[in-house]
Amino acid sequence: MLVAAVGFVVVAASAYAQRAEGAPRRGPAEGRQEKGGPEYVDAHNHLFGRGRSFGRDVVDFEGAAKEALALMDELGIRKMYVMPPPFPDDHPQVFDFSDLTGVIRKHPDRFAFLGGGGTLNPMLMRAVKEGRTSPDMKDRFERQALEILAQGAIGFGEMATEHFALGPQHPYESAPSDHPLLLLLADIAAREGVPIDLHMEAVDKAMSFPEKIRFRQNPGSLEPNIPAFERLLAHNPKASIIWAHVGWCHTGQRTTALCDRLLASHPNLYMSFKISRDSLPELSPLAPGQGLKTEWRDLILKYPDRFIIGTDQFYVSPRLDVQFPQRARGPRALINFLPPDAARQVGVENVRRLFGRD
Repeated sequence: MLVAAVGFVVVAASAYAQRAEGAPRRGPAEGRQEKGGPEYVDAHNHLFGRGRSFGRDVVDFEGAAKEALALMDELGIRKMYVMPPPFPDDHPQVFDFSDLTGVIRKHPDRFAFLGGGGTLNPMLMRAVKEGRTSPDMKDRFERQALEILAQGAIGFGEMATEHFALGPQHPYESAPSDHPLLLLLADIAAREGVPIDLHMEAVDKAMSFPEKIRFRQNPGSLEPNIPAFERLLAHNPKASIIWAHVGWCHTGQRTTALCDRLLASHPNLYMSFKISRDSLPELSPLAPGQGLKTEWRDLILKYPDRFIIGTDQFYVSPRLDVQFPQRARGPRALINFLPPDAARQVGVENVRRLFGRD
C-alpha cells in the first residue's frame, strides 16, 4: 500500500498511481546521463526511519541509511548530508537530529547531518501562530540551536517559510523570512560559521494559489515573500543561507531571472538543486531528452560558486510500508551536463567551502 508517509510525501496522487501500476522509478532527463561522471556531495536529503507500519511503531534509521548507501555507490555520491524535514508544531511523529546521530557515527565518511527541522522549525511555527516572540522563547530557541551544533550538526535545516501542502496529509507552513527567530538564527549561524538550509516557494508577485494543489490546508492566495527573504539575507551578510530546491517550483515564479537578481544582490545566498517531475516542467533545468537548458547553464556559469546539489530524496527503511518520489538521478544528470570545472565546483568545492568539510 502506498501512503503519504506521516504527511511529508510531495507528489500528486497520480504519480502514486503510475508507480502502483509498475511504471519505472525515473525522473526527468534520466537516461544516458544518469550514471558515471565525477563524484559529488548531495547536501540535502532525508533518512526516513520512524513511523507506523501495519499497526506497529517502527524506528529504523539504519535501514534507511543502507538504502541511501546503495544508491550513493551507484550514482557516485561521495557524501550525503541528511536532515529532518521542516515539521509543523503539532506533528505526532516528529524527529530531529538526535535520531540521526547514531547513523552518522556509524558511517562518518559517508554522512553528515543538519538539525532543527524537528525542533527549531516547530518553535518558529508556534511563534507565528501565537503572534508574539517573547524573550524566553528567543532564549529557548538559541539554546536549542547551540545544542544542535554541540551534537555535531554542520548546519541548521530544514527550516521553512513557505511550504505548500502537496497532498491531503501534507502540511502547509508559512512564516515571514524576517521573523525574529530566523533573524536570531542568522546571527547564530554567522557566529558559529554554519549555513541555514531554507525551504521557501517563490512568490515574487501576489497570486492565487495554484489550482492543481488546492488542498484544504493551503490558502486561497499568496502574498509576495521575496521582500522578507531579502531582509533576512541582508540582516547578517556573514550568515550563509541556502535557498533549497532551485529547479523545483509550484508557483511559476522561481525563474532564472529572479535567481539572477537575488544572487547578484546577496553574496551570502546559495541555492541547492532539486530536480523532480512533480515541479512545473517549464522551470526545470533539464529538458527530457535534450539536456541542460541554456538559461540554466548560463546562470550556473555566471555564479559557479553559488550552487550545490540538494536532491531532497527521502530514503525509507524497508521496514516501513511507505514510498516517496524517486528524484536522486536528476542531479546526477545535471552534474554530467556541466563543463568539468563547473561540475567540480557545484558538486564538491562549493559544499566544502560552505560547510567547512573535506
